[in-house]
Parts: sequence; structure tokens; C-alpha cells
Amino acid sequence: MAGPYPRHLANKNAQGASHLRSGGGHGHSKSWSGSSVDDRLSWGLTSLQDGRDDAALASSDADATHVIDPPRNGIRPLPAHKVLALVESRPKAAFISLVRNEELEDMVLSILQVESRFNARANHHYDWIFFNNEEFTEEFMIAIARATSSRCFFERIPREHWSVPSWIDETRFDVGRQFMGGIGVGKAWLQSYHHMCRWNAGIFALEERLADYDWYWRVEPAVKFHCNINYDVFRFMEDNNMTYGFNMAILDDARSFPSLWEQTKRFLVENGEMVDKDADYNWLLLSADDQDQVIRPHTGAYQGLGDGEYNNCQFYSNFEIGSLNFFRSKKHRAYFNHLDQAGGFYYERLGDAPVHTLSVSLFSSKDKVWYFRDIGYAHSLCEQCPPHEHQLGEMVDSRLNGPSVRDANDDEEDSESVGKSIVTGPFATLGSQHRRWLTMAQDVERQKGIPGLSCGCTVSAIDSNNARLVPFESKQRKPSDTCIRKFLGGRWLARKDMVSDLKSVAEIPAGDAGLEYVLDDRNAVPFQ
Repeated sequence: MAGPYPRHLANKNAQGASHLRSGGGHGHSKSWSGSSVDDRLSWGLTSLQDGRDDAALASSDADATHVIDPPRNGIRPLPAHKVLALVESRPKAAFISLVRNEELEDMVLSILQVESRFNARANHHYDWIFFNNEEFTEEFMIAIARATSSRCFFERIPREHWSVPSWIDETRFDVGRQFMGGIGVGKAWLQSYHHMCRWNAGIFALEERLADYDWYWRVEPAVKFHCNINYDVFRFMEDNNMTYGFNMAILDDARSFPSLWEQTKRFLVENGEMVDKDADYNWLLLSADDQDQVIRPHTGAYQGLGDGEYNNCQFYSNFEIGSLNFFRSKKHRAYFNHLDQAGGFYYERLGDAPVHTLSVSLFSSKDKVWYFRDIGYAHSLCEQCPPHEHQLGEMVDSRLNGPSVRDANDDEEDSESVGKSIVTGPFATLGSQHRRWLTMAQDVERQKGIPGLSCGCTVSAIDSNNARLVPFESKQRKPSDTCIRKFLGGRWLARKDMVSDLKSVAEIPAGDAGLEYVLDDRNAVPFQ
């Protein structure tokens, strides 16, 4: 196992050397131990421009009036002694990433965004834990550690957690994955993808490195975080006794897991007492209201059967913030083991998203599941941008080739000139379309949004990702409403004096008694 790095490689800054040390215990573990808490506090915020802003120094005096974080988005910074108190009571939480060595550049970009938007604040600095089924290279570990001032741990997944289980018929598995790949089920032909889905569905929470943590935030390579996050997400989850947080609910391709609901019902017949007494999973079931408009061959009739079956809605688990204690619980482990023994992760392409969705919905109460509409996020085809009060501009940074932060009001160009500067000549019509988008974005600013929220994206409807993973030609029966509206209970609420989807039905009793809310008309408001 590698020893300490040479000082000229290991130093992240002039104030304190970081080093690589071998981990003990189960599996192959390495950790990058950063500077002390006090050192990290003194170094302040990380920025997208240069990865680190060491301008904010703090005093450790309990009566100090110095602040650690500079003002951000009009939010008053806390005195140093209050920040130190928050650090001492910080939840046991970490970011976790399943990543390969060749994904280094994409992973660094994701980290820098999380650091800039959230984790570099003085009272955060949550650990990063990286998992790989192979050894991480020194190049990977050095580059990752330089992207954050937090501690980094690098874990090799034990072979028994990343291999075909002994009870699986490998010939059946090989034939099945080739067939699923042939009919267009995404990545079904890749053996490693089946390992990944199985690990993310249940095994991840049992990894030894996570034993001392209560909360996790999953961060994938090559994702984007569009909005500044001005509160401690982990503390919010802990203080409110939450189980799971998501920011997109979408349809999945039913061909990926044809036996999932049958196996789930079989499990519930044998373990019905495990269902939470306050569970609400009706939003995941088809009903008589979900009309199927597909005409079946040879009959000319619509399919009217299937009420009470799984509607294939899922939380998009590419972004999730959750309780490790829940995913280590007897209930989730029993459900996962049932699906695992049935072979669904290999004979089918059973993903972690529907497993997490069904498990959380069955074995936890709905009021412990939180919709993080205020966290702007994008990965691959799926993206969500919340209504926001302040617009962050988009500039191309020479090192990141990604978004950086500035105030859009600093840009003196009007929308028309910007549109013309992007698209000119024979493609002027595209320029006109771009100008219309800018006008729409300005209208969102006029309408306002979530107070204090600053984002670098154009507001998207909460429904916009609903069918991104389901082929257009799919004949699967679909619910009559989008998955997120099914979860929310139908229509969304808006403040009477503000077109916004800030408040949900569940939030009304919590306060704001003087405010008046109305059910929106989704057809009248293009951004809600």
C-alpha cells in the first residue's frame, strides 16, 4: 500500500500538507487527510474560477465579530464563534461517488461545482468518499484532493460486492443482457452496469467506510449544479427526521424490470408488517383514471386491466440525499435481498432508482421524503432548474470549460444583441429563437421565484423530464399525470402575488399563515 506522498506533490496549500495514508480494515482503502478543521475554516470558500479562495480568515475567539464566509446573495454571514458551533454539531454526513479512474476530469468538474455551490462554506466541509471496483491511481487521488479542502477517502469495492453472485445462472444472464440490449434497454448488455445497479441499490450502505456516517449525498461525474445552496442540506435532513431527498421524479422503461412489481408483491405478502403505518405509495400505482390509449393488436380494444400495478414512476436516484440508517435497516435489507435472490439485477436490468423509490415509499412515511425543488441539477438528458430570484451569468472558464458565477445584471448587453451575437448570418432564425428564450427568462425574473435563490439556468417546468427515459414508441401503460405531480398529489400551489412553485401542500401548515395560496393552472403558467 502506498505511503505518504512526497511533500511537493501532497501539499495543497502553504499552510498544511496533506498526505495519503493506507486504510485498515475490510477492503482496500486510502484516504487523503486534509488540514485541520481550524485550518480549513481559515481558508474560506472555494470558487469555480480558481478552485479556492483563501481571502477569508477567521478568529477563533468566542466573542469574535469577524466572519468566516463573505456575504453571498444578500445573506448575512455568521460570526466566527457561531460557525464554529455549527461545525461542532455538524451531522455525520459525506458525499459519495462511484467513479472510475478514466472519469477524472468529469469528477473534478462535479466536485468543484459542489464545493462552490455548497460545501466550501466554512460550516460545511463535509467529507468526500470515492468508490471504485479497481484501485485508484495516484494521479486520480492527487487531482481529486486538490479540488476540495475537505477530507477525501478512496475505497476499492470488495470483489464480493462487485461480481455475479453464486446463485445466478451466468448463461441465462449473458443471453438475457444481449437480448435486452438488442431491444434497446439502455446499457443492459454491459455486465458492469448490472454490478453498478446492484451495488447502488443496497450494498453501498454496507461498505465499511460508511459505517460512521448517518447521511450521504450521491454525486456523479459530469453533473451540473445550477444554483447556490444557502443552507445545510444535511442538517435540514437530520433536524426534520427525513429519510430521503430527491429533485426529479420520472418514468422508467418498463422493459428494464418486468418482474419487479410481482416480486415486490410477493415480498409484501410474506412481510406485510414491514410496511410503514403511514406509508403512501398510491402515487406509484395505476388506477382507473390512468387511461391507456394503446390499441392492442387483433382486438382493437384499449387495455383496461392492470389497476393497482406499478406505474413505473421513480425518483431519479442520480441525485439523492438520504439516510444511511434507512438503507442499512432491516426492512430495506430484507427487500433488497429478496430482489437480489430472485435475480432481478442480472436476469433483468433492475436499477437502483425503482428499488429505492419503492423501498422508501413502502417502508417510510411520505412526510419523510423531501422534494428538493430548490436545487438546480442536470445530468445527461435530465435537468431541472427551479424558479429563482437572482440570475447567475454563464461564463466559460478556461480551466473548467463550465459555468462560473457572476451577476447577470452586470451584463449591459440587451437580450436582442446577445441573441445576435450568438447566432448570425444564414441561421438568423435560430437567433430569433434564442432571443425569445431570453425574453422568457426575463419574464421569470419579473415573476420572481424562490426568495434568495440564485441560479445560472432557465427555469424549467417540474414535468419537463417525465418521459426522458421512456422511448417515444413505448407501448407501456403510463399514468394519466406526470410522476412528480402524482407524488405531490396533483396540482402545485403558487402564492397569489407570485407565480412560483415554492410551496407544496405539505408545507402550508408549517407557517406563513398570512400568505394566501392558490392552485395553479399549469396551462397558463409556462414555468411552473
